[in-house]
Amino acid sequence: MTESKPTEFYHDPVLLKECLEYLNLREEGVFVDCTLGGGGHSSAIAKELSENGTLHCFDRDPEAIGFATKRLEGSKPNIVFHPVAFAALGEEVEASSCDGILYDLGISSRQVDSNERGFTFVGDVPLDLRMDTRQDMSAQEWLREVSEEDLASALRYNADLERAMKLAVRLKACVSDGRKILPSDVKDIVLSVFPDKKRDANGILARVFQAIRMEVNGELEQIKVSMRSAVECLKVGGRLVIMSYHSVEDRCVKDVCAEFERACICPPELPICRCGGKCQKLKKVLRKPMVPSDEEIKRNSRARSAKLRVYERV
Repeated sequence: MTESKPTEFYHDPVLLKECLEYLNLREEGVFVDCTLGGGGHSSAIAKELSENGTLHCFDRDPEAIGFATKRLEGSKPNIVFHPVAFAALGEEVEASSCDGILYDLGISSRQVDSNERGFTFVGDVPLDLRMDTRQDMSAQEWLREVSEEDLASALRYNADLERAMKLAVRLKACVSDGRKILPSDVKDIVLSVFPDKKRDANGILARVFQAIRMEVNGELEQIKVSMRSAVECLKVGGRLVIMSYHSVEDRCVKDVCAEFERACICPPELPICRCGGKCQKLKKVLRKPMVPSDEEIKRNSRARSAKLRVYERV
């Protein structure tokens, strides 16, 4: 079997030129790629840094770390690999030390395309959905342990799904006998709950997988913890560059950043400001999120839902 090339093994980075531009790269700077994946963004950043620059790379997927380590071998800057979830950013990187921090949220095309990881609904590999295969709880265990009510809530919140309770009841029934749930089982359940939406079945199925995956990996909580740490890790003038791919992620990004855009952080019930009104730590660089061009979407269909938000530490 021939060795896969980087661009074949992992997806092409989305909005690469724009990410590099808004990170305000400088040769001797300290930068963080919180979502290493196949190293697409990291390798482009590394080319802009000198031997006095530093690039921190985070990924909790051992396969991604192994692949990107080889890809970045021989790069000029000091590259520090962190084989942990990006929620550990504040524990791994010093406060006020970074010139720019990048997030490319969601899952990589490699994870989606790899049948053995159970991320895809093509084939009959049992659902796994773990970004870090070393963690104990896979989608199988999570579905067996979660209540119908909490599963329905996850389907609503993580994927804006209708008929969430009916979906939850049937998913729970499928795992009640202890057998492993397969993609074909989930598809059958989707078709039974949405018999009037057969044309949209694959889209609904993708959202069901998304909702379960986000719970298995604790994705929203990871984003919140990591981004709050990122604000503290940035130097004044440092940039926070975040790409999201669906409304739930984007809403989470906006809500967290809004916490740091406020000058006053006093409780709203206080009649007067007691904090001094000088608490703002972030300001928007882009008034509205940037989206890929039609040309990029044509070249890379997985870019079509991307939104890029940029903030600066003040």
